[in-house]
Amino acid sequence: MKKYSSNIQFGTGCEPAEASFQLTKTIYCKRPKYLKEMVNKLDRLKNENFNRVLIPDFSYEVNEDGVTYEVDFIKGYPVGTLISKFADIVYEDVVLRDSDWTFMDLHTVNFIVEYSTDKIYAIDFQSYTYIPDHEKRISRWNSCKDHDARLVHNLYGI
Repeated sequence: MKKYSSNIQFGTGCEPAEASFQLTKTIYCKRPKYLKEMVNKLDRLKNENFNRVLIPDFSYEVNEDGVTYEVDFIKGYPVGTLISKFADIVYEDVVLRDSDWTFMDLHTVNFIVEYSTDKIYAIDFQSYTYIPDHEKRISRWNSCKDHDARLVHNLYGI
């Protein structure tokens, strides 16, 4: 489990501590074949290597109608595709990777840059899929980047 520096407040003073966070997510599958596919994705993802883009530690269990997984929460910023030094890494290690399996929801909220290390984590396990066509990946990359840039501009005027 990932640990982060933290503090415990005591009135106006504080004591250093460590904290860890985990998220629990349940994916309800309407059909048995979708449940089987989600389990396959998670099994594959456990053994994947995206070079500089990391996968948070996770475990999962299969329920009657879905999959529940617990994943380390990555404390950081969802800027993995908006800031060029991180976007270049995601593009090279996720979009252009040689494997036929990669992530297809390439929106910036799915790539967290850890606040104290600048490590990039992919966090949307549902979008991990078989997509051997690199042109489709590049098209999706461009679409997601354009969408996120417009969103940031509309929200913040930048």
